[in-house]
Amino acid sequence: MRKRILTLFAVFTITIASAQNLRETIAIVRPKLSETTQTFLSDFSKSLRRDGFYSAADILQNYGKGSFGTGFAYRNKQDGQLYIITNRHVVEQAEIVDIEFSLPDNSSKIFTECPVIGVHDDFDIAFIALPKEAEIPTLEITDKDITDGTPVFSAGFPALEEKPSWQLGQGIVSNANAAIKSLTNRKDLTLIQHTAQVDAGSSGGPLLIRDEHTATGFAVIGINTWKATNRENTSFAIPVHIIDNFLQNYPTDPKLLLTQTEVSNKASELLQATKSSYQAVMPFVSYQYVSNISANTFYDLVVAASDAATDAMKSCFEQGSPLEGIRIGLADIICRQFSEKNYTFSTINNLDPINKNAEIIYTVGDKNISTQWTMEQGRWRLIDAENVKASRIEPNGISKSYGFGTSIYLGLIAPLNNAFDLSYNVAFKRTILTFMTYEVSASLLKVKTEKTEWEGTNEILKNSSQNIFDIDLNIGGQLPVKCGPIYLVPYAKVLGGLYLGSDLTGINYGLSAGVEVAYKFGYENYLFANIGYIGKQMKPFDDEEFRLKSKTLSGLAFSIGISF
Repeated sequence: MRKRILTLFAVFTITIASAQNLRETIAIVRPKLSETTQTFLSDFSKSLRRDGFYSAADILQNYGKGSFGTGFAYRNKQDGQLYIITNRHVVEQAEIVDIEFSLPDNSSKIFTECPVIGVHDDFDIAFIALPKEAEIPTLEITDKDITDGTPVFSAGFPALEEKPSWQLGQGIVSNANAAIKSLTNRKDLTLIQHTAQVDAGSSGGPLLIRDEHTATGFAVIGINTWKATNRENTSFAIPVHIIDNFLQNYPTDPKLLLTQTEVSNKASELLQATKSSYQAVMPFVSYQYVSNISANTFYDLVVAASDAATDAMKSCFEQGSPLEGIRIGLADIICRQFSEKNYTFSTINNLDPINKNAEIIYTVGDKNISTQWTMEQGRWRLIDAENVKASRIEPNGISKSYGFGTSIYLGLIAPLNNAFDLSYNVAFKRTILTFMTYEVSASLLKVKTEKTEWEGTNEILKNSSQNIFDIDLNIGGQLPVKCGPIYLVPYAKVLGGLYLGSDLTGINYGLSAGVEVAYKFGYENYLFANIGYIGKQMKPFDDEEFRLKSKTLSGLAFSIGISF
């Protein structure tokens, strides 16, 4: 019995020691956002909060404060380079990251400003170069077959009180061949579904099995990437063989990427991708392009995006990846813009290997289209396109996104006939599906009338005037035409309502038409200036004593307004 207890104690001691050694190979990955990106996130968050999107504003604000994930050390067998392997979404928007190893003795080993060398175009994988002088033990990967029920371990630094905290979890493989194409960019790749703990911050950490032949006692079989939110203990890992395949086919030497041939290949690949789907275009959209999106443009982006892209953007915001959501919207617009016309690759106008920028020219018909590219995360990506300006997602012309919840107008009506004096009005207006409006308006008018008096049997008409309060319901149509941030909106409306005076009451009806100039400065926020014609027929309930000198009131209406 004593021998058996000692044996169990020895096994337990080895297990603890292995877990401690494991910590030396697994890192906290902290993306470092550029000043441009941080400013973009801050300004965007403020705009969303001002427009009432508090949850989305909080997501952007928290994202800007800094996020973190997990990665593990891996040495490339081809060139001997030491890398940190993690998820692509962990390092989104970052060119450099800080790597921290939180060791068992509570000390830390930190490597700052490590470059993101490359990202996988199809799968959620990225790799980061550690300094050549770094001395970090690495994990071994294994191609050992696994089956349902195989014991597995998750390792990483999920958040605890908003800080990364070491966690080694245990579970089993619950589905060794999970085919979920929505998670693999529609590619034929089976994932490893398992029950080991995976929490926020675990992304990019390794999925492990026991292996007594390795220094740590563990070997990597996958990269933990997703966790199902609507099921218990359902996590997914990318099979580890993708890492080797990726590194074997990826040129890790930057000089090999900064060539005319490589840029030409990427220019042609973009055209092929636009013929497929926005998912295929995603790898070509830079995060610098994303940073050029303003809050106003983002609202246009949401409206202009396809239904599938809009759903994907919403999902990204809900999952705390807002920048990836904006990137989806841009990819969708680029895909449709290029696919609608027969673009062809023309030439590389300028390639700057020092600053890692290039200008690529496409042609459509006899017109040249300039696009700007940059090297980002080891990939040539778009930062601007002449035909898809980030500052103007919705093209000029008839707008489908124009509209607002409620607006208030203050105005006056100058008479065109002798039926009334200068009057003042206030109106509340809303749009319906962009092209229709309804509003309630109230006016204060001094209407000229004729009053009947009798002298004996003689009827005498005397000129007089009445102050009346007029309230109308207006229903109409409009055709907003976009010219940058300015909209020209011709409109026509029919109206009907009541007017009330001290001695005179009745109904009125008529029409109005004109043009409105609107300046957009936020989500459904506009400033308005309006000029138009208004004509009314006024019919009193009792015309025995008072007679309107003219039953038709016509005038020019001027107003200014704001939506809110």
